[in-house]
Amino acid sequence: MATKVLVSSINFYPDHAGIAVYSTDFPKYLAEQGDEVTVVTAFPYYPKWEKRKEDKGRLFASETWEGCKVLRGYLYVPRRASAMKRLIHEATFCMFAACNFFRAGRQDEIVLFTPPFFLGFVGVFFKVLWRSKLVINIQDLPLDAALALGMVKKGFFAKTLQRLEAWIYRRADQVATISPVMLDNVLEKGVSRDRAILVPNWIDVKRASEKAEKGLFAAKHPEGRGKFVTAYAGNLGIKQGLDLLIELARSVSADERYHFYLIGDGADRDRLVEMAKGLRNVTFLPFMNSENYLAMLRDVDLIFVAQRSGAGNNFFPSKLLGLMSQAMPLLIAADEDSELAKVIRSAGCGVVCPYGDIAVLKHALEDYSGGKIDAREYGQRGLKTVWQYDRAAILGGWRDAIRLLK
Repeated sequence: MATKVLVSSINFYPDHAGIAVYSTDFPKYLAEQGDEVTVVTAFPYYPKWEKRKEDKGRLFASETWEGCKVLRGYLYVPRRASAMKRLIHEATFCMFAACNFFRAGRQDEIVLFTPPFFLGFVGVFFKVLWRSKLVINIQDLPLDAALALGMVKKGFFAKTLQRLEAWIYRRADQVATISPVMLDNVLEKGVSRDRAILVPNWIDVKRASEKAEKGLFAAKHPEGRGKFVTAYAGNLGIKQGLDLLIELARSVSADERYHFYLIGDGADRDRLVEMAKGLRNVTFLPFMNSENYLAMLRDVDLIFVAQRSGAGNNFFPSKLLGLMSQAMPLLIAADEDSELAKVIRSAGCGVVCPYGDIAVLKHALEDYSGGKIDAREYGQRGLKTVWQYDRAAILGGWRDAIRLLK
């Protein structure tokens, strides 16, 4: 008899960035293994922070996707998310998710992808009601990151949220995190070691390493043709620390050999665009579909990834494994003790610069462009390393670990 599994996440296909990559592929994998899978999610909105025209005003919908039953519910989507608006955004999702849990009926296992951690209240309630196993996969610790970055003030409200978060995690049968540092954070919140597990994010390496045809991106964007091109692609948010890429571009603005692309959208985009005014060597582009994204990776010389100082223990860039699969050389700006810096140094697939040090970043950029760093060798090291995160091994092991829960 097939195991009935309910997977819930605020992001799911056709959302295609961040958590959605994993909260979409995990239920698909379970369905491939013969499990009976129901997904409880919202109407798609990410990463543009905008619902599709046909979804506006809808409260519920159901569909079938890749062998999974998908139940969608309403959520409020602000165009620009303040702290209060984000709170309302997450609360509306959880309210309608609870309704969809009832629609789904009793399940053997409940797997939540968080944030938002509020979804855990729904999970705990239905764990008790259905006597099901409850698993929480933590992709990000946004409250810890917001406190570390000063985005949320320390005080009674923040402490209350932290206590509620810890209460939820302690009531799960298993709490999975994506990095060793995040695992330590969860243990500090009171989760017992026998219930905490490291499940790194994964990728289908063979599929993800397929290359696009060379020249397609350059043909559409001639401003970078013949130059050494550095690109960032993803969420243009505060945690990403993209001020540094603008400042790096400014530091070499008199040198016509360089061009920079910032690709994507997010809460910090307007400020970054204003910051880059007058820089002829910086181009902003919207989010790309998979085909155009791979074409971009084929034509640029270097990929930039940053984490604002203080945020490195609370989230991990979801794009990293895809970049390593494409054998891309990397320029990293992050705290020395961050998980991102440790992974890159261990793999030897990029140069890690202290966050905020433009002089060191500029020196690394010049070493890459001048051939002092073997970019191809760095890329190949990344590709070799990423095989340890291959989809079949990671998801097969995690599924087995969930089945062994008592």
